[in-house]
Amino acid sequence: MTILIAGDALIGWSSLFAIGELLPQTKFAFVPSNLLLFALTLIAALALSGFYHDRVTPRTRPSFLAAIVIQTALVAIGGTMLARPLPRTVLFAVPIIEIAALPLWRRLLRAMAPIRPRDTILLGDAHDLEEALAGLRLAGDQRIRVDDNATRRLEELEDPATQTLLRDVEEVILVSPHADARVRLELLRIRGPRGFLMLASHVDALLASHMPGWIGDQPLVEVAVSCGYGISAMVKRSLDLLGSALLILISAPLWIVVSIAIVLDDGLPILIRQKRVGLGGETYRMWKFRSMTNERVTRTGALLRRYHVDELAQLINVLFGDMSLVGPRPERPEIVETILRDVPDFDLRSLVRPGIAGLAQVSSEYDTRPEVKLRYDLMYMCDWSVWLDIRLMLRAVSSSLAGTGR
Repeated sequence: MTILIAGDALIGWSSLFAIGELLPQTKFAFVPSNLLLFALTLIAALALSGFYHDRVTPRTRPSFLAAIVIQTALVAIGGTMLARPLPRTVLFAVPIIEIAALPLWRRLLRAMAPIRPRDTILLGDAHDLEEALAGLRLAGDQRIRVDDNATRRLEELEDPATQTLLRDVEEVILVSPHADARVRLELLRIRGPRGFLMLASHVDALLASHMPGWIGDQPLVEVAVSCGYGISAMVKRSLDLLGSALLILISAPLWIVVSIAIVLDDGLPILIRQKRVGLGGETYRMWKFRSMTNERVTRTGALLRRYHVDELAQLINVLFGDMSLVGPRPERPEIVETILRDVPDFDLRSLVRPGIAGLAQVSSEYDTRPEVKLRYDLMYMCDWSVWLDIRLMLRAVSSSLAGTGR
């Protein structure tokens, strides 16, 4: 899209330049304001006409003629506001060059960078699948490649072969918006952080913040763990590396004080490692400052636990990729096994790395039911942003300094 807009701006500028060269300088001056006026008004006119829209249907297909008419009006208004009347030759000749050059530029761009359709599987009941296929054919969307063999019915979701197909395909669209909620959870489990698209029901429309696409005239919403894949995952991991290294350096004097206090109170060891469930359900060893001995909390340990200082050593796990600064609370394997008997979707938390801080940690009580904590974790995972991580870290630090939470 950026290349397309830049090319359009260049056409607006070069068209003006070509006509301006034929006019005496007394009638037309190549000042920056004139060049910007034509380039920016062309982009604005194309945008208003729908040339930069993600969705184009036969009914909403944009017109270059309409865009040029809009640009001419904008140029006339802009010239009047700048107190620079433009020659009629410019006002009428520049659009002629633009209306010839714009289609050629788009054809060249399509030849150089053709649209690569995404391999897509539609999932739903028979009626919804038929409607979705008809909508795609009517719209002629070149970004989605679907044929009659690339559909699966809801009852096939339990088939291992279908699950493998859904896991490996580039994109999955759930076209039955009123399917049971269990279908969505199972599909997220199969697809992993990439998630899937789905046609929005009335309730989904209340919660949707943006539409990543359409099928026919029906809007799609996305169900995905954005911080678990792609650019967002790279950004989150970069923040983890930078943040954990910085926090270790800043808190180094505290590590020394805590280590001395543990040794003086109860001897060695200073650090311990506990087994936890991490990314993808794999176990790892989580570092902590030792706060217990023989199943009894030591005097120093009680203080460390109250202010969460015992968790400071988990920065080592963040640095080496076992954990994140922010994410679901790390749980012991035996606890996860017990919870899964009553809350079978608890394993969805493992789509991301566990965190030192998290939405469930700062928003719920320590003894809150696992299914409630899972809701907090899923909300965090599917609505992640850098700003959300910063807020949760600040709240976790505030809670630690106050000696609250746990």
